[in-house]
Amino acid sequence: MGTPQAIHDFDHDRPMNWHPVTHRDVVMIPWGENVPGGARRAAGLFNENSDFMPEGHCWRSSSAPITVAPIPPDITSPVERLTGRWMFGGLFYAHFGHFLVETTARLWAVPQIDTLEGIVFYPKQKMTHEWRYIREMMPFFAQCGLGHLKIRAPQQPVVIDELLTPPQGFGMSEMMAGRPEYRAWVRDTIGRDVAPAGADKVYASRAHLPLKRGTILRETWLEALMEKAGYTIIHPQEMSFAAQIAQWKAAKQIVGLDGSALHLAAMLARPDAQVAVINRGPSQNIADYILQFRHFAGVEATRIDAIAGCWTPEGQRFVKREVQARLDFAAAGKALVTAGFLADSEDWIDPPEAEIMAEIDALSASLGAPLTYRKLN
Repeated sequence: MGTPQAIHDFDHDRPMNWHPVTHRDVVMIPWGENVPGGARRAAGLFNENSDFMPEGHCWRSSSAPITVAPIPPDITSPVERLTGRWMFGGLFYAHFGHFLVETTARLWAVPQIDTLEGIVFYPKQKMTHEWRYIREMMPFFAQCGLGHLKIRAPQQPVVIDELLTPPQGFGMSEMMAGRPEYRAWVRDTIGRDVAPAGADKVYASRAHLPLKRGTILRETWLEALMEKAGYTIIHPQEMSFAAQIAQWKAAKQIVGLDGSALHLAAMLARPDAQVAVINRGPSQNIADYILQFRHFAGVEATRIDAIAGCWTPEGQRFVKREVQARLDFAAAGKALVTAGFLADSEDWIDPPEAEIMAEIDALSASLGAPLTYRKLN
C-alpha cells in the first residue's frame, strides 16, 4: 500500500504547469474496507501494476488528505470497465458549497485533454443509484460547457481504460485562494454565455434553509432591515444556476451571512463590487470567504462580526457551523454604515425579546431538545 502524502504542495501564486499523462487500466476503489474514522474515508486509485496512486488523494486543506489509501484491491469477479479516456475529478459532493469548493477543483484541466469520454469521481455518500446523487448538479456542468461529458461516481470498484489525474486547484482553508489555472478557468468558463441580470444591491438570505445548516435567529428581521435599505432579498438555493450566475455578475453591492451561496458569488463578482460578509457563528469559516473574494474577484470583502452568543441543543455535541446565533443588530448596522453599505442604522435594533424567545421555543420543538445559550466573547 502506498504511503499518503503528508503535505499537499499548494501555492496560490504558483502555476501548476500540469501536462496530461495517461494511466491505463486504473482500478478505482470508491469505498475501502479500512475505515479511518472522522471526516476521512478510504478511497483510491491503483495503476496497472496494482501500485497505489497518490494522485488519487483528495484534499480539504493542504495539511492532510481527506482520503486515505484503501486496502489494495483483490478483484476476482468481473467489474465494470469504463471505456475510453476519463479524467479523475476527486470527491463528488451533493452539498452545494462543498460541490463548488471540492468537486469542481480539477475541472480546470478539462480543456487540456483531447477526446475525453467523461469525468469520474469518488461518491461522497453510499447510494444504490449513483445518478440520484449526480443529477442535481448537472446544470452546473452544462453552464461550464461540460454538459457533453459523462459524469460518474461509481459505488463499486471500476477499471478505467485511460485515466488522467490533474492536481486539485481549489479547496478549503488556505486552498480557498485557488491556484492560477483554476481561477482563470472559473473566470473564463462558468456561465460565460450568461449575461449579467438582476438587482444592483442584494442580500443573500439563509432563512429558507434547513435549521441544521445553522444561521442567526430572526433572520427575517434582518431581511426587513436590508429591504428597507434598498436591497433585494434573494434565496440562492431557490434560483437556477443560470439565474444565480446572472445575479452575481450584476450585483454592485452584496451582503450576506457567511454560507455556501457566497462561494459562487466570489467566483463571479465584478471587480468593482462591494461585499460585506456577516459572521453567523463561532466557527470562523468567514475567513475562507474573505480569502476567496480577494483572490478570485480582487474584492476586499468587509467582515462584520456582531454575534453576541448562540443557542445549541442541550446534551448534544457543540457543532460550531450548526448553531442558532444571536446577532447584535445595532452593532451590525453600525458596521455596515461605516463600510458604506447603509446610509444610516437608526432602525437597526434587536427584535422584541418575546419574538426571540418564541423562535427559541419553536426551534426547540423542531429539534427535539431544549436549547442552551452560550455567550461568546
